[in-house]
Amino acid sequence: MPLHILRAALQWALFLPLRVILILLGFLVVPLALPGLSFEGPPVAFTQAPGDWRLARLPAWAWLWSNDRDGALGDKRGWWNMNTPFDLGAYHWFSQFWWLAIRNPANNMRFNPWFSCPVAECDYRYWGAEVVKDRPGQGGRRLILATHKKTGRRYYGFYGVWQWSAARALVIQLGFKPEPSDWKEDYSADPSAQWKGLKFEVNPWKSI
Repeated sequence: MPLHILRAALQWALFLPLRVILILLGFLVVPLALPGLSFEGPPVAFTQAPGDWRLARLPAWAWLWSNDRDGALGDKRGWWNMNTPFDLGAYHWFSQFWWLAIRNPANNMRFNPWFSCPVAECDYRYWGAEVVKDRPGQGGRRLILATHKKTGRRYYGFYGVWQWSAARALVIQLGFKPEPSDWKEDYSADPSAQWKGLKFEVNPWKSI
């Protein structure tokens, strides 16, 4: 266990500054790439709002800062279209910049095996509670290790929730985000859903 804690700490110490740098680069890359935005497929009506959604991708050179699941127009429900800054709508360039660079920065990191864990391709073990949630009565601590079956690459993640009032908790999440329940899912219908990315959060006042 102590060796795993050391390895996890070293991994997080590497990935945290790298993630921050890539996110900050997005403030430069996304505006430069948006003029080359490409739309794929016909318009599809938002499921919960007026208007149409299309998959809009940044050019290949800016792939890391694009969003292969939702594109630049936000979610398919239309929530983002109804909640963009200044009510500009999802098709405005500023809304697309906000979605890609601020709300979902460097989003395609979650589809890169260096920055995201493909759970269907990994074995796992954990120490602590199997179920940890930022919900009342479901706090706990867990360190998880996912190991890629072919490459041996390790993905460490820590999740801790210390509830200190009826509605608030200290929440700490470090590293990769897989949890034991992810290995019970069937990803055949949507293989992209297996990817579990990085998160670094320390919130002493999180609402639960």
